[in-house]
This record gives sequence, C-alpha cells and structure tokens, in this order.
Amino acid sequence: DSSELSEFHLAALASLKGDIVDLNKRLQQTERERDLLGKKLAKAQCEQSHLMREHEDVQERTTLRYEERITELHSIIAELNKKIDRLQGTTIREEDEYSELRSELSQSQHEVNDDSHSMDQDQTSASLPENQSTMVTADIDTCSDLNSELQRVLTGLENVVCGRKKSSCNLSVADVDRHIEQLTTASEHCDLAIKTVEEIEGVLGRDLYPNLAEERSQWEKELAGLREENESLTAMLCSKEEELNRTKATMNAIREERDRLRRRVRFLD
Repeated sequence: DSSELSEFHLAALASLKGDIVDLNKRLQQTERERDLLGKKLAKAQCEQSHLMREHEDVQERTTLRYEERITELHSIIAELNKKIDRLQGTTIREEDEYSELRSELSQSQHEVNDDSHSMDQDQTSASLPENQSTMVTADIDTCSDLNSELQRVLTGLENVVCGRKKSSCNLSVADVDRHIEQLTTASEHCDLAIKTVEEIEGVLGRDLYPNLAEERSQWEKELAGLREENESLTAMLCSKEEELNRTKATMNAIREERDRLRRRVRFLD
C-alpha cells in the first residue's frame, strides 16, 4: 500500500512539475506579447504626437492669415472713418450755404415784390439743397451704422484669434474639435465683415477693396481645404486614440493573466 501511495505521489509531483513548466512557458510568452504591445503603444503615441504637431502648424498658419486679414479690416475701417468725416464736413458746409441762401431769400422777399409764380420757383430751387443735404445725412448715418457693424464683427474675429493663441499646446481630440469650431467662427466673422464692406461700398459708391471678390474666393478655398484637413486629422487622431485604448486594455489583461500565472506557480512550488 505504501509503495502504491508513493508511486501516486511521484506521479502527482511529475504532473505538477509539467504544469509548472507549461505555466512558465505561458508566462514567458505573455511577457513577450506585453513587450511587443509596449512597443506598439510607444509607436502609436509617437505617431499621435506627430499628428498633433502637424495640426498645430496648420492652426498657426491659419491664425497668421486671420491676423493679416484683421490688419486689412482695420485699414478699411480707418478709410471709412475718413470718408464719413469728409461727408460730415460736406454736410455742414451745405447746411451753412443753405442757411445763407434762406436768409438771402428772406431779405429778397421783403425788398422785392415778385409774383407768386416766381416765388414758387425760388422756393423750389431753395428746397433742393435741403433735399440733397438730407440725402447726404442719410448716407452718413448708414455708413456709420455699417462701420459700427464692421467694427463689432472685427472685435469678434480678434477675440476668436486671441482665444486660439492663448490655448494650450497639449491638444486632445476635443481640443481639435474646439479649434475647428473657433476657426469656423472666425471665418464666419470674416465673411460678415466682407459683406459689411460690400454694403458700405454700395452706400459710398466707391470700391474700397478692389480685389475683394478674388480674395474672398481664395479664402473660401483655403477654408474648405483647412476644414477637409482638420476632418482628416480628427479622424486619424480618433483612430489612434481607439488603438491606444485597445492596446492599454490588452496590456492590462496580459498583466492580470501574468499575475494569475505567477500566483499559481508560487502555489504549486
């Protein structure tokens, strides 16, 4: 009986040793897989960092272009203010001339007794400067309103660009989406500013921005290209983040399996 029991123990021990050898092989394989996944993770993180640097370069170039456009719009506003000042000066002179004319007509009415038909003609001719003055005043009011709107839009554009420059360089996918939204808002501000300039040109009857149509077309093409590039970058970043998350989950599972195998080996030893 004791010999049979001893043989049984030897067989059990041999089986346990076989299990230990098998578990050690599995542990080594798991560690190799972990090392491989670690390299993949480092590569994915490097690629993600490269993509983010590319995205930041694109955003920086776009911001510089918007700053150049802000400078151009400031110049337009300055020119509009000069034009409005000239219109106001013209209006004041015409009002003074009209007042002098009315004064002279009033004196003439006391000194000369013309017939009613002549007086009607005089009154009609005297009313023309008043109508013209009223039209100029209306033009000034319209230009002032449009100029104020242009300045409001320009302020909005500057706020967007300043907000972009002050943002952190450590970008996530959410940051990329927010920057795309900021650039879209800036573009909308620029479009509104351009439209306002066109309205002012219509009121003043003067071309303040000769290459506006051509440059606007170019800006729209640039914006479309930037949006397409941003969408591509965002898709790639999302894909890389998903891959990183899957790799991290796999590594966690491998660590748990490794720890379980080690505990089992210690238990069998």
